[in-house]
Amino acid sequence: MARTSPYKEPSLHGKIEKFDGEQFCRWQKKMRFLLTTLKVGYVISTPCPEGNLEEEGVDNEELKKRLRKMKKWENDNYLCVGHILNGLSNTLFDIYEMYANASEL
Repeated sequence: MARTSPYKEPSLHGKIEKFDGEQFCRWQKKMRFLLTTLKVGYVISTPCPEGNLEEEGVDNEELKKRLRKMKKWENDNYLCVGHILNGLSNTLFDIYEMYANASEL
């Protein structure tokens, strides 16, 4: 008989109540915890790495490294925005769905 861990992935089991305009501080703390647990919360306070991909004198490995960092940040930002929007009531979702950057939300 296999043992299961009592700790569950928060995105699969620990639903956050939809924010409807009340008790923002409570919702914000829960959302920050979820995003930190998913290792995407850093995009809220960290700007996208802007490595100049056309800079002269930089080797291919450095360019690949910069590109990987940019792509990772963009992917994590997409996930972060999705989780934040998913945590909003339908009315608030309709207002904020146009934002593409987690720090703007």
